[in-house]
Amino acid sequence: MLFSQYLKQDNLFFKLMTTRISYKDLKFKEQLGEPEIIRASFLNNYYFDIPANDLSAIAKYELEKGDIIFDCSEKKANNKMNLIIENGFSNLIHRVRNKKTIYIHKNSEIPLIGTNEFGLVDRGSNIIEIKPLTGCNLSCIFCSVKEGKNDKIDILVEEEYLVEEFKKLAEIKEHDVEANIGPQGEPLLYPNLVKLVNDIHKIPNVKVISINTNGLTLNPKLIDQLKEAGLTRINLSLHALNKKLASELADGPYNINHILKMIKYCEDKIDVLLAPVFIPGKNEEELDSIIELSKTIKNKKYPTIGIQNYLNYKGGRNIAKQIPWENFYDLLKQKEKEHNVKLIVTENIFNIQSDKTLEKPFRKGQIIEAEILSCGRRKNEYLAVAKNRCITVINPKKTKGKIKIKLIRDKHNIFLGVTN
Repeated sequence: MLFSQYLKQDNLFFKLMTTRISYKDLKFKEQLGEPEIIRASFLNNYYFDIPANDLSAIAKYELEKGDIIFDCSEKKANNKMNLIIENGFSNLIHRVRNKKTIYIHKNSEIPLIGTNEFGLVDRGSNIIEIKPLTGCNLSCIFCSVKEGKNDKIDILVEEEYLVEEFKKLAEIKEHDVEANIGPQGEPLLYPNLVKLVNDIHKIPNVKVISINTNGLTLNPKLIDQLKEAGLTRINLSLHALNKKLASELADGPYNINHILKMIKYCEDKIDVLLAPVFIPGKNEEELDSIIELSKTIKNKKYPTIGIQNYLNYKGGRNIAKQIPWENFYDLLKQKEKEHNVKLIVTENIFNIQSDKTLEKPFRKGQIIEAEILSCGRRKNEYLAVAKNRCITVINPKKTKGKIKIKLIRDKHNIFLGVTN
């Protein structure tokens, strides 16, 4: 089935050989000053361009309220547009930083389990991580995955596909489930975020929905919508209250006043947990003010702060050297005494429990056959599929079709392979 056939059409009709093509999530518009280009906006945040000549080659046409009206039969318009849209989605662009984007939907046949970069991650507890997209409005200088400014391809996952696969995973859990929306990027950029929260909230054994965000694009309307949809907690990545330092860490303007207003607006609506990363040599002096801010937050259930230890990662922006965990906990104990507040967070506070998880269909070191279906985020990576798992393959000998690969990672059903 062509991808364009999978898109939901609001209406399609013809009258006197005139056909209007209208899609729910795809709108067409002429580019100002570029009459030779028609831009197709997908879910507002993404787009691809269509040469106007490609449309006029089908038939005389006009644009009206985001739809295309062709002066031809329904069959001709459909057949030609299917090919144009299919090609367009292979050149999808994320408006944030204008990066090439892969759209992963049910008919793409790419599983949502198997990678840490998108889809679903289950680390053997009652928390299921949801990663609906990549891409970030910031480019933090200490980011563990180098998100924001980078040379990686972005990924967007269809909301309905995410929910469908999440339900299957949640069904095997024996304890109440927390759905944590924590992508490699900024989740507030996800076009269907409110719908995602609402649909996840409807799943019977989901009792908590949390989201990890830098908070810059929060606003009262969105907070109200997220509350109504069922969001339980916002884990706010706030690493400094000093405006200059906060902007330096974010590698871009960071509006502290806006963040403080949004924290206040969340009161009695959604719990807010401040989640600063302690970065040696960068923000030690900010911890005291962040801790004091946390004491002013009035949550219904959860702690108001959870300080994180800065860790070095192979694929991260490593601007400092991580300190040993023992030293980190000594620091927290010291701050607990100074501020008379609990800072060492234990799992029972969040009801985190070990739970059933999916069986691994194969193991590290095993040689398997898989089929490459797409390029990956990096130029030397590709996405392969085997036994309903997505496998990231590094430097494959070929970039399409079936290949033999050796698995070099299998932890948490996250698979990495190399060509055998």
